[in-house]
Amino acid sequence: MTAAELSTTLAGGGTPAFDVHDYRRGLGWPADGDRFGVYLELGRDVCGLRMRAGLGAEVQWWLRLRMLAGPVLATPAKRTEWTFLVQPAPDGARRPLPPGVESVEALVLLPTEQTPEEVTHWVTAPTPEHAVLPQAGSVIGAVRSVLYGHRF
Repeated sequence: MTAAELSTTLAGGGTPAFDVHDYRRGLGWPADGDRFGVYLELGRDVCGLRMRAGLGAEVQWWLRLRMLAGPVLATPAKRTEWTFLVQPAPDGARRPLPPGVESVEALVLLPTEQTPEEVTHWVTAPTPEHAVLPQAGSVIGAVRSVLYGHRF
């Protein structure tokens, strides 16, 4: 799928039809796939910050207002969690995470056309035109602003 086709799919709404090639070439992510799905190892090139969906919705709203929003995966379960995909923090720049936020260093399943929405889906899908991930510090700062009432 070309960047233009991928962009058209995203503009149409719903879950975009990504495949391993789209994740690798269109977005530059180190994704890998097999017959069961497409996977991304979080931790080195792409990091993840996980939180409950309610907090995640407020954080994504805060980030959108400031044009800092990036891709967010939803993992439905008894308690739906959102994983914000972010750039790795520079060495030595790691600070304690706010309550309710955890760093994810694991293999995650990325949505494809065959992935059931009850397994995983995009809350905010990535776009090839803006493939740069937000900085971890931006998402952490947004969480702190939401949690502690600094909405400026």
